[in-house]
Amino acid sequence: MNQLAIDFTRPRCSVPEPTTQLGTLLRALQRGERLTVAQALTEYGCYALSQRCTDLKKMGWPIRTTMIRVGRNKRVAEYTLESANGCN
Repeated sequence: MNQLAIDFTRPRCSVPEPTTQLGTLLRALQRGERLTVAQALTEYGCYALSQRCTDLKKMGWPIRTTMIRVGRNKRVAEYTLESANGCN
């Protein structure tokens, strides 16, 4: 009887279709871009960046959310890919 060896130490990520909004945003994050809602709307036409980043997280991608200061008293979320490789 053969047993299938599964490597649980390596994360598994689903890759979105390249022509979708998720695919476009993932490529931007893989290039090292730091995205805010304003940048995603302006550059990629994405109105719901937080939801798309949640979708990528559910697909296994290590998306980091950091609150950054904009102006004097405003803070916004900035999204980055945690590692240069993303998923191994």
